[in-house]
Amino acid sequence: MQTNQVQKVLDFCIGAGASDARIIFTVSDQTAVSLYNRDVDKIHDASDCSVFLQLFVDGRYGTFSTNMLDDASLREFISNAVRLTRLLEKDECRHLAPAELCFKGGGDLKLLDPAAGNVTAELGKALAVQMAESLCAHIDGGPLQSCETEFGCSVEHEVLADTAGFCQTRDASFYTLSAGCSFLDKDGSRPQSWWPDANVFFSKLSAARCAETAYNRGMARLGARRIDAGRYDVVVENGSVAKFVSPLLSALSGSALQQNNSFLLDSLGKKLFSSRLTIIDNPHKPSTYGARFYDGEGLATVKCSVVDEGVVNRYFLTSYYADKLHMQPTVDSVSVVEMVPDAGGMDDQIKDLDRGVLITGFNGGNHNPITGDFSYGIEGFWFENGRKQFPIHEMNVTGNYLDLWNRLAAVGNDPLTLFSMQLPSVSFEGLSLT
Repeated sequence: MQTNQVQKVLDFCIGAGASDARIIFTVSDQTAVSLYNRDVDKIHDASDCSVFLQLFVDGRYGTFSTNMLDDASLREFISNAVRLTRLLEKDECRHLAPAELCFKGGGDLKLLDPAAGNVTAELGKALAVQMAESLCAHIDGGPLQSCETEFGCSVEHEVLADTAGFCQTRDASFYTLSAGCSFLDKDGSRPQSWWPDANVFFSKLSAARCAETAYNRGMARLGARRIDAGRYDVVVENGSVAKFVSPLLSALSGSALQQNNSFLLDSLGKKLFSSRLTIIDNPHKPSTYGARFYDGEGLATVKCSVVDEGVVNRYFLTSYYADKLHMQPTVDSVSVVEMVPDAGGMDDQIKDLDRGVLITGFNGGNHNPITGDFSYGIEGFWFENGRKQFPIHEMNVTGNYLDLWNRLAAVGNDPLTLFSMQLPSVSFEGLSLT
């Protein structure tokens, strides 16, 4: 759908009686190939072309989507959508984003692999097979019992436009590998491990690295045991830190704040966390999953401190929730999340603490978004004299997020950069493990 076609759809919306409209036109191609041991378990190859409509009709708001894109079908669909929207309750906070806050265009974040058109399901299958062959070589006579490997590919073209004149396009590709291993331990337990690889560019994937990491992490889990309940210094591996960061970011969203479903109500400008904690939203980081120039309604993204040396510095407010809260819109959510380091990597932090628990994964659990209380199952290692001693399991970490982030002891310089949460290993003092 070209720009003139997008404008035609917007004209259909106005002609049908909408006061304003926003459309998101998306063309996506998705491929997935998964293997169980050496056998192909699933092949998924799908293409989709659809229009998502957001209609503003006489103070009312409705959302609709269709993949019937010929003119006659679109006219009928839009006419019915406008009619249905008129049946909804009025909400004067629903409107297009302020034009002066929207992205004006320019720049290239390099999110599309130039070779995307040549990446086929067969190429993806070859990588999954390579991982499977590498892992299956360990099965005979060893503790590894089975493996699952997968390749995924997504290529997307999107046009976001509205009746106020905003119109921008985005092209992006993203490729993923994953390897999962199931082991049989001497005590009859069945520890598992999993590891991904991901990149905007297909050529940067490494099947060998992904499979080797998954296998080695699983082997290191054999012989896990419990330790006594108590308070311990804790290092959280970079791949697991998002478990502690995501609830904090969710609590700063407009929907959570407006619905009183946040432990960070009225927190803007207040110092609630350790001065060691600075969280950055870096939306314009090139060739990075999650990077973007604008959000879902066209609001321009900017690099900013979400938390600045412990002070809450940012709410994530769409124009709707900004009106509800009588505040200025920002953006709908974070894009690429980073933290400012003040220490070395995971091994350095283990040496600095000397004795404690390294968390390498979480198993279930939950948190209360209103109070900030949490309880999660963990797995990881006991370390002493600055070195990992043995794996641990069947333990829980419990606490409250306000207290947790005031126990922050170090922020590492080793972010895991595969996805949009590009977080390093971090250390905490005196967490409760049961």
